[in-house]
Amino acid sequence: MQSLTRTATVDGTEARLVTIECTTTSGFAGMQMVGNISDLCRDGKERAKTVLEREGYKMGHKRILINFSPADCRKEGNHFDLPIAISLAALTGERAPKNDPKDWLFAAELGLDGSLRPARGIVPLILTAIEQGLKGVVIAAENAEEMMVLEQVAKVHGTGFQYLCFHTLKEVLAWLVEGVGPPEVERGIAIPEAPPSPNFDDMHLDENLQRIAICFATGRHSLLMKGTPGCGKSMFAQRLPSLLPRLQGATHLDALRIHSLVDKKVSTSLLRGHAPFRQPHHTTNPFALLGTPQEPGEMSLAHGGVLFLDELTEFRRDLLESLREPLETGLLNISRAHRKITWKSKVQLVAACNTCPCGFTDSSRQLCKCSSKKILGYMSKMSGPLLERIDMHYKMPELLPSQLKPPIQNQTHALLTEVARSRAFMHKRWGSERDNAEASIEDIFESSQISTERRLEIMTKLSKICFSSRSTVRLLRVARTLADMDQSIELKDEHIDRALKLRP
Repeated sequence: MQSLTRTATVDGTEARLVTIECTTTSGFAGMQMVGNISDLCRDGKERAKTVLEREGYKMGHKRILINFSPADCRKEGNHFDLPIAISLAALTGERAPKNDPKDWLFAAELGLDGSLRPARGIVPLILTAIEQGLKGVVIAAENAEEMMVLEQVAKVHGTGFQYLCFHTLKEVLAWLVEGVGPPEVERGIAIPEAPPSPNFDDMHLDENLQRIAICFATGRHSLLMKGTPGCGKSMFAQRLPSLLPRLQGATHLDALRIHSLVDKKVSTSLLRGHAPFRQPHHTTNPFALLGTPQEPGEMSLAHGGVLFLDELTEFRRDLLESLREPLETGLLNISRAHRKITWKSKVQLVAACNTCPCGFTDSSRQLCKCSSKKILGYMSKMSGPLLERIDMHYKMPELLPSQLKPPIQNQTHALLTEVARSRAFMHKRWGSERDNAEASIEDIFESSQISTERRLEIMTKLSKICFSSRSTVRLLRVARTLADMDQSIELKDEHIDRALKLRP
């Protein structure tokens, strides 16, 4: 006798269908698992056996072989407990199941009390079940929110695919063997409100900072802030995500895939489409920031949102240099001896640093004690190629206690109104799936209705400042966003001059 059960194994942000074959063979009594499985997966055998015996299933004194197919891919994860238990139940049960296990994908961790616990990587697992034409997925009830958001984002409703959520293995077996009606998830499940993120209602912004905040959220540009300690760099950066639009379509789906690999339950904030915000410490190592072939790093977890590097000059130089390619392409290629993978890492980089080791260069309240050599060494940690890839550079003004002003009432609402207005003007040109930060120089000149003579005039002006081609493109992208903020189709000199002030 043999039983078949379906599950899947995660490979990057994708998943591969796995068939669990369970049969009895001659030999010493016990269980043997084969098929390139990890220790975490192997431990599920004991949890499944313990719970099944409590439910009345007798393993008996026989040798049971459990095979994971295909054998050439590595099986890792905590979601194999449930499919192992279902396969064993189908093998040792007295009655044939009314619902064939091979038509469904099972994924959940088992507690020793028989409860189903949420699993990591549930988003790519569900998408694989849909692509492979299975009837549906059986998972823990705690993963219901991810499933319903996925149904809306991936636009898979109406396909007949069923989402079944259970609290215990006993409920799953009753549905599988006896045909007890499954507790199908209601389509109108409500996702709770995400906790409010910091916004600008508690911070006073002058005209320049308001313009930078709007420009940042409208064109999705990167930003570097320099200034003395306590001038508000970190506070400003942590509130920028409150102005970003909700994640849409493929970007939201990719973010869900990535976060599902590291979280058993995706955060409510991301489920509702809020842009992620990641702030790794400056002692972070390359594997934590960039990721490994097995898990995404902080940069990929910020996909579609903001990666904030506070105290930028305190990061290792080699770590900062490794950001060059992903900032340019939005993709992070990880190559190791036995495995290669590409993580999506389209982020808005926000960085902050002081202007010298002590932080008080150009300060009016404290004398800087750093030598010129120390200052040059400190700032040289940021290479020219890295600085070129950052769209906006701004020196935060020093604030004395006497200059502190109360926050402007409803400031965040006013900024959001301006961002929505500017983005609507921008989307008339590019469409809703594109931002100014992705525009080419040809697109900018053509959409701005710039004549050949005017184009030559602009390029001649910029060439005198010794800009590289990359700096020129990024400057024009920012200038285009500033023009959108003014609701101007034409790219005027005043927009280019403002953008020039935001270059290093």
